[in-house]
Order: sequence, then structure tokens, then C-alpha cells
Amino acid sequence: MMKLTLRNLAAHRLRLVSTLISVALGVAFVAGTLIFTDTASSAIGAQFKDLETSDEVMVRPKDSFSSEGAAPRVVPEKVLKDLEKNVGEAESFTGAVEGYAAIMKGDGKVVRGDGPAQLGRSYVERAGSDMRVSSGERPRKADEVVVETATAKDGRIEVGDTVTVVTEKATKDMRVVGLFKLGGVADNVSFVAFAPDVARTMFATNGAYTALWAKPGKGVSQDRLAQRIDARLPDGLEAKTAQEVADENKSEVRSVFGMLNWFLLAFAGIALLVGSFIIVNTFSMLMQQRVRTLALLRAVGAHRAMVTRSVLGEAAGVGLAGAVVGLGAGVGLSYLLRLVFERLGTYLPLAAPVVAPRTVLASLAVGVLVTMVAAYLPARRSGKIPPVAALRDDATLPARGMKVRTVFSVLLLLLGAFGVVGGLQDGGEDGASLVAVSAVFVFVAMVMLSPVLIRPVVKLLGWPLVRFGGTVGRLSRENARRAPRRSAATASALTVGLALITMATVLAASMNESADRRIESQFGADYFLDPRGTKGFSADAVDRIADVPGVAQAVPVRYGVVKLGSKENNVVAADAAALKKPTSLDVYAGGTALRTDELLVERSVAEREKWKVGSEIAGSYPDGQRATFRVGGLFESNQVIDSPYIMSPGSYAAHVSGSLINKAFIMLDGDPSDGRREALRAALADFPNVELKDSEGAKENARADVNQLLNIITVLLVLSVVVAGVGLVNTLGLSVVERTREIGLLRAIGLDRGQTGVMISLESVVIAVFGALMGIGLGVGTGALLQRAMVDTGVEYLSVPVGQLVLYLLGGVAIGVIAAIWPARRAARMQILRAIQQH
Repeated sequence: MMKLTLRNLAAHRLRLVSTLISVALGVAFVAGTLIFTDTASSAIGAQFKDLETSDEVMVRPKDSFSSEGAAPRVVPEKVLKDLEKNVGEAESFTGAVEGYAAIMKGDGKVVRGDGPAQLGRSYVERAGSDMRVSSGERPRKADEVVVETATAKDGRIEVGDTVTVVTEKATKDMRVVGLFKLGGVADNVSFVAFAPDVARTMFATNGAYTALWAKPGKGVSQDRLAQRIDARLPDGLEAKTAQEVADENKSEVRSVFGMLNWFLLAFAGIALLVGSFIIVNTFSMLMQQRVRTLALLRAVGAHRAMVTRSVLGEAAGVGLAGAVVGLGAGVGLSYLLRLVFERLGTYLPLAAPVVAPRTVLASLAVGVLVTMVAAYLPARRSGKIPPVAALRDDATLPARGMKVRTVFSVLLLLLGAFGVVGGLQDGGEDGASLVAVSAVFVFVAMVMLSPVLIRPVVKLLGWPLVRFGGTVGRLSRENARRAPRRSAATASALTVGLALITMATVLAASMNESADRRIESQFGADYFLDPRGTKGFSADAVDRIADVPGVAQAVPVRYGVVKLGSKENNVVAADAAALKKPTSLDVYAGGTALRTDELLVERSVAEREKWKVGSEIAGSYPDGQRATFRVGGLFESNQVIDSPYIMSPGSYAAHVSGSLINKAFIMLDGDPSDGRREALRAALADFPNVELKDSEGAKENARADVNQLLNIITVLLVLSVVVAGVGLVNTLGLSVVERTREIGLLRAIGLDRGQTGVMISLESVVIAVFGALMGIGLGVGTGALLQRAMVDTGVEYLSVPVGQLVLYLLGGVAIGVIAAIWPARRAARMQILRAIQQH
């Protein structure tokens, strides 16, 4: 039986090749995801190599906030002086300063402005640092700067150039005196460095440091020096060995890429699910074509289990081959994933692909298991073929009834419907989660019901073919209806991909529509200032705008972070009273005159936490200072403010070292005009990293994150649609083989080659349109249900982008046309007499 299995694989290799491709594509996504995350994690982790081999000890603030909006905490200069005086075990101490610094191009854009960070630091060459000048010299003067090599390459910067550097304290033209290398982190950020004393003034740290490094004296261990330093440090600071710091950093990298890994593997699972439809289809059709062969095996003594195992052996062989091909394709896909994320603004290091043993094992296991599981039912049915079938020319596989499938599908549909109703009634995050889970049951039920639905639906879809295509059109429609299970399984592969893409599109459009409407009703400012490719801008820009004639008010806003309990929360630091007009801030309880440690809290948050005016919450500021925050007032949800908490700027500024402004709202005395806009732009001439925007700019900002996530999801789901296209080619090709005699007879009674090709193509299009319509319908329905469930979270309006959905439908038609090219050519080129002779 093993020899027979191998011979069957060899004999039907062309028929199985598209199944192999489907398996390979699904496995490629699994392998590519694992390779991508392992490679990126390894490459980023390589930047900590110098730390791991360093014998230094780092002094830093402890319990620092991890959120992006948190300003860095600092080590006071007096701590450095105390340690130099009292810790004799250290050979030397070096103060380091790091902060926000962006390089502006001549066109006003920021070098690597789409990346996650623009950083600057004091240039210090230590034994444990990988910072080294590669060309030119180190910075020494107040107007000198060195630029990291990859950053310089992206910005086309050379030694001797003059660049505009923007920091929290100032915007300054500086001369590039050198280029330096910094390791793997350079692929992720833009980086510049200044002379140590210059850096301390550029980053507005008031003479403090962001970290201290201590080198042990002769015969002193890292651990001993760390303990000695720790004993001298005040509360809020800690001493860590370089190895401990490296381990913490690598742990954070692994955590980030671990989450990304699961996110990408979810899409790999979708691709494999789509591929399983194709595998079931392929083996069902192959077994149908080999009924007499399998019956002969039964007649000469093979029992059911042997036949079943033989078919599963073929599936295992296809799965193994597909897994090997998919593993190789995964290496290429890992590079493609990197390019996708870079295109969307996330820079990752380029390094040789890391193919770990777990990736190889996972790829092989997934490929073989998925194929065997999908082939199990066809294999089991093949084992039931009676030996007497070998004597019949028209023998077929035992037919399966639709009753059990239909009853189970209806029950599943009812279960999902009850869950959806319950979720919509509950509302909130729990309700939305229940709706999402229940929608999966509805989705699965509809896919299972598709064999029942396909006959009447295809009859309706094929009416134009019959009306205008005559006999060829009628044949195409009936071919699609003749084998409902096969056609439905083929269409379902396309349904899954398009349903998920459509759902994401509808949900994203609804989120954008809801945000747009809230901004239209809440945005009361004439203009606002927005950082261009940077985290923020100098407060001097707001002062300059305030001095422009005709400006009635310029309200600066800072985004920060505070801890309420043990959780970090984003907070807006601004004058709440001044925000009322430009943001239509609606305070319905308490007041806007906030005192120290007081917060305005959004209504939904207050209701969730059961807070009211006067409630007190234990927490802390970014500098580690503990505080008891008091609820000073409650306000309605506000898209323009985009934060559930507001506090006075004085309260927040007292606990952070930075001074960047993140946004500023501008109110004019009269109506805005082109002349006033130009006057405002002229006032910003010295601030190239600041952009003047109006309400449309606010809408664009609100849409940006949603659209970026939608783009990522759509790109990742495209693979499942590609797999579905391969499945359509496979099904049509096998269908042509299965109907060889029938096609020969049609040719014999007058159907020419062109008509034969058109018949197969129209059949493909009908199946593809059925799958596309079903997917789009399920996607719109699921997206609408999720929108209703998310009303309490700010998605109040449903938006169905009809134009995009029409494009998806046309894409389905295109897939049908393309998929039919090879099967149609094969059918049209059949030799009539040879085809008629086949059984």
C-alpha cells in the first residue's frame, strides 16, 4: 500500500500541484511570520551586545513610565557629585543625556519623520557604548553635531553640511562635523549627538542627566559596585548592572514581537483555513475520478482502513512537499512583511533571516496536519467504496445527504443570532466581544449552508448568461449548479477572505465617519498647530502665533501620562476653561478651574470606575512623585481633545523635565481668511516642524491610525484571496478532467473551441461572483453588528463604503476570469475522439 501511495502521488502530481501550492502559501505565512519576528527580534537585540559584555553599572530613575507620552525622568547633578565623592570603588562616572532631537530637511520635512522616534544624546565614547565616529570628528562646540550614519544616508547628509536641529528647547542651525555608528537601533530611529555640555542645554534637563554610568575600579565586581552605589542613592533612583539592563531591554523586545507574532499568525490561520477548503475539494474530486481504481483495490483484498490510510498517505505527501516549499517561500515573505511595515512607518533592522528549529518543525507540522485533517473526510468516504463498483462504468462515491448539515447549520445560526442580540443589549466592551464571537457562529453557519444556497442563487446569478449567452451560457450555469458541494467549497475559499476584508473596511469607515461627525460638531477653533513628523514643538511657536494681529487666543496643549492606581493613563495638560470654545468642551459636573492634582474625567470613564466629583484616586506622576488625584469635574466624550483626562498645565509641568507642546488651538477675532492664514504661516517661519491645520486637518489626523491599521489588515488578508484564486484554478482544472468525456461529446455535436473556453470561463465567474457576494454580504452584516455594539465606545454611525465594495466585487469577477484561463485552454484543446473514449 505504501508503494501504491507513492505511485499515486507520482501519477497525479499535476492534479495535486495546485493543492501543494495552497498548502505552501498557508505554510509560507506561518514560516514567514516566525522568521520575520525572530529576525527582527534578533537584529534589534544585537544592539545590546555591547551592554552584555560591559562591566559598567547604570544609575537611572526607577519605576519609569513605559507609555510613549511620558517625559523622561532625570538623575540630578548633585547625585553624580555625591557618588564621585563617596563611592571609591568606581574608577569613573559618566553622565549621559538623551532626549528629543529632530533633523529638518530643506523642504520642511523631518528626516525619518514617519518613524517612531527622533532622538539625540550627548556624545560620549565609553567602554560599554557602541557609539563611535566613523568619519569626521566628534562634536566639541555649541554649533556642532554628529549624525548617525543610517540617518545621514536617509537625509542625504554629509560631513560639512548645515542642518536644522529641533529640540525641546530650541530650533538651531548646526554644522555636521562627523558621522557615527550606533548599532541596530539606528534602523529604528533618527539619531544625532552633541557635545556633552551642549546636550544638557539642548534637552532642557536643568543640569540633570537621564542616566549615569559607573566603571568599576580594579578588582571590583559589577555586583559589588552596584550594591555600593545603590546604598548612596536617594529614593526614586536605582543602580543596575549592564547585564541586567540588557536583559530588561531584550525582554521588552521579545514581548513586543511576541504580540506581533500572534497577530500575524492569526492571518496565517485564515490562509490555512481557506486552503483547507481547497484540499477537501481536491481530494473529493480525485477520489471521484478514481472510484473504479479504489474499488479494484477492495476487490483484491484491501479493507476499508487500508484504502483510507492510502489516501491519507497521499495527503501527508502533498502536505510535506507543500510545507517544504512553504518554508522556503517563508524566507522571502519575511522580507516582504518587513517592507510592508516599513511602508506603514515602522522601521525594522535588515538582517540575515533567522530560521529557528521551531520554525522548521512548526511549518512541517502545520503543512502535514492541515492537509491530512482536510483530506480525512474524502479519505473516509473512499474507504466505503464497495468492491462491486469495479464492475460498473458509472460508479461514484457514496453520496452524503444534506439534512444533517442543514439542521446543524440552522442551530448554529440561531445560537449566533441569540448571542448577537444579547451582545447588542449589553453594550460596552463586553457586549462588543459577545457580538464578535457570536458573529463567528453566524459566519460559520452561512458557509456551511452555502451548498444549499448555491443552487437557487446561481440560478438567479446565471440568468443573464442564459438570456444573452444562449446554450453556452445555460451550460455554464448548470455546470456551476450541478455539484453544489464542490462549487460551494470553491466559493467559500473566496468568501472567507472577502468577508474579513469587507468587515474591516465597514468597521474602519464607520469609525472614520463617527470621528468626522464628532469633529464637525466639536471643533470650534479656526486653526490648530500640529507637529510635522515629530513628537512636539517649542512653546515659543505658540507665543509667536499669539502675537499675530487678529489672534484672540492660542491655547497650548500637552499630552502626558499619569498613573491612576497601578495603570498608566494618557492625560491632556491644558487650561480647561480656555479649551471650552476651541474644542466645545462640555463640562456637565464640577468646574474647569482645576487645582493642583485635580482632574476632569470623561463621563464614560467615571461611570465605569464609579467616580463622581470629589472622588479621590491614588496615583503618581512621571517623576515618581506619589499623589492623590481628585476628580474636579466630569465632561462629555470629546474627539478633539482625544483623552479621557484633563489636568492643569502647571500640575503636570512640575513633575516632568520636558517642555514640548503637542498641539495648540487658535481662535481669531473674526472670520478666517487667506490673508490671516498667510500671516500665521509667516509667524511659523522659524519653526519648520510646526504645521498649521484646520478642521479638515483634524479629521485627517483622526483617520490616520484607523486607515493605517486597515491597510495592514487588508494587505495580510490578500494572501487568503490569492489562496482562494489558486483553489478556483484547481477546482476548474479537476472539473475539466472529470468531465473529459462530456466535453468531448459537446465538441462532437458542434461546440467549438472558443465556445468551450467561454463555457468554462463563465462557470468560473459565476462561482467567483457567488463567493464574492456571499463574502461581501457577510462582511457588511458583521461590520454593521460590530458597529452597533461599539456605539458606547464612540462608533456611533454606520458607514458602508459602496465604492470599495463594488471594487471588491469586480475583484472577485477578475479572479474568476484569471482562474479560468488554464482550465479553459485545456478544455478547448481536447482531442474529441480521445475524450469520448474516456470513462
